[in-house]
Amino acid sequence: MFTIFFHFILLSLSLTQACDVFVGMTCTCYETIDVRCTMNKMAPLTLKTPISKENFQSIDLKFNGEENIQLDSDYFILLNQLLPSTTQQTLSITLRFQNFYSFHAKRATFRNLFRNITTSYSRLTIELQPLKAKSITFDGNSFENLEINELSVYADSLGSPFELIFNNTNLTHLNIEGAVVTHDANLLSTYKGHIRSLKITRMIDALNSEEFPPFPVQTYTIEAHKMRTLDARSFINYTQLTGLNIIQPDVSITPKLLNGLENLLSLRSVSFDAERIADGALNHIKHIQTLILGSYLRMLDTQSLNSLQTLQQLDVRYVQFSTLQGNTSCALADFINRRRMLGLTVYLPHENLDCDCILAFLNNMIDDGEQIMKCQSIHNDRCLFSSCSIVSEYFNRKQKENAPIIKVNTPAIITPSIAPPLIDFNEQDPPFYPDSKEEQTTIRIHMEPNIYDDIEEVFLTNITTTSTTTTTTPPIVTKTTTTIPIIVSTTPLLDTPEENDNDFATPYMKRLETEVKTYGSANYLILSWIPFAIIASCLFLSLVIAMISYLIYHKRHTVSFKLVPQTPPII
Repeated sequence: MFTIFFHFILLSLSLTQACDVFVGMTCTCYETIDVRCTMNKMAPLTLKTPISKENFQSIDLKFNGEENIQLDSDYFILLNQLLPSTTQQTLSITLRFQNFYSFHAKRATFRNLFRNITTSYSRLTIELQPLKAKSITFDGNSFENLEINELSVYADSLGSPFELIFNNTNLTHLNIEGAVVTHDANLLSTYKGHIRSLKITRMIDALNSEEFPPFPVQTYTIEAHKMRTLDARSFINYTQLTGLNIIQPDVSITPKLLNGLENLLSLRSVSFDAERIADGALNHIKHIQTLILGSYLRMLDTQSLNSLQTLQQLDVRYVQFSTLQGNTSCALADFINRRRMLGLTVYLPHENLDCDCILAFLNNMIDDGEQIMKCQSIHNDRCLFSSCSIVSEYFNRKQKENAPIIKVNTPAIITPSIAPPLIDFNEQDPPFYPDSKEEQTTIRIHMEPNIYDDIEEVFLTNITTTSTTTTTTPPIVTKTTTTIPIIVSTTPLLDTPEENDNDFATPYMKRLETEVKTYGSANYLILSWIPFAIIASCLFLSLVIAMISYLIYHKRHTVSFKLVPQTPPII
């Protein structure tokens, strides 16, 4: 173990090395494709001389501890020299500003980043963590001539109107998280920015048009955390509002809360990360095409879920199926199973650490069945007895299909040869031969007439083997000779039977009463079930231990939910 750990450290050190890229900054390079640098005192960015042309795919700069940060025009322009001119990989630049009292980005501070660079995807991320609230200011045209795929800004304020900051930009996706973004309708006439999709994320009590004003973008997504009220009617004129994300609200998702969303015909995508979605709530969003459910979900109205007739995508990657209450998980599985045949695209969790049977059933629709085989080998066909009928039926059917056909070659049964009995109708005892090695077997039969037909019914007594025969009952004697190696002797008694309780018994039917037979020692039977009792006790104890471990693990196991779409948003 120590050897493996030692080699792992050596491998990490070989992939990580200190490198000199900027003057006055401490940098670390990772596999020669990523560089991370830290600056404790603000200064103009200067590359080390001589400059060796590096082709980094990721650049991460952290500015820490400066009280007042001022960024001049084209402050970061030389970062383009560290990026490859042409690549099919994603290129990203991350700028982190921490522990400052004021931040001021002047005009064209981020201008021309990624300029003349051909890449499949370009991303710029700006993180601002001030010591004092509302101390951030972006001047007009701070991102002038910036043409990239994604720009993300994390701040508590921006200091200027949206139309002023992002003027003369060309962005595919713009994400603003935490900041109060203001809107100035007077600047629309001079605004020349082109932003395809905008997503604003805030922690807020009231969700309305005042907190989220309209902006000149093609598509608009609002994400509200800890929301208490929603005024859907205030967004009636928002023709570009295509997405609404409600994350961990302090209230349940009820029909009253979502009332009015049915009038927002441009709304295509809705995300809920709430514990309860009440009955009838989803009836107000029947027209959406994408529904995303989060990890906090516990109860869901499945009847209103069936009302989403236009639904094209269902994202349940963050749902913890093992924590769903009632029949939510079973109804959700039934909905997915039926709608996927109609073209519904479903995004399922990639991992199933708890081997949830419903999740294994759903994942088997899209994978090669590896998850089912893994779970069955661990939990010993637990899914065969699932409380969800569609899941148990499916696993039972799969078991029958995959069950191997075993051919058992049964050896022939050797039966000892027994001569047919000879009946002496003259009521004479059979001859006895003392010198014969065969033992005499006498069978006595007492016959009574049958009142229903003329056929005689013959009642056979148990075979008794004796060395001498004593005739105590008359009439008919049947004799046969049998060769038997081990003989147990019993003496039959023929008596007149008592009245039979059976209504269908004949009046003359005779009952044969025999003595108790001995079939050998009972010790064998006692010893035979003791190993099975021990095995059963061990299995029961193992089951109890497994259930306790399962509950402890579930109590500690949590899954974070982050609504970052893995697929491009619907435009």
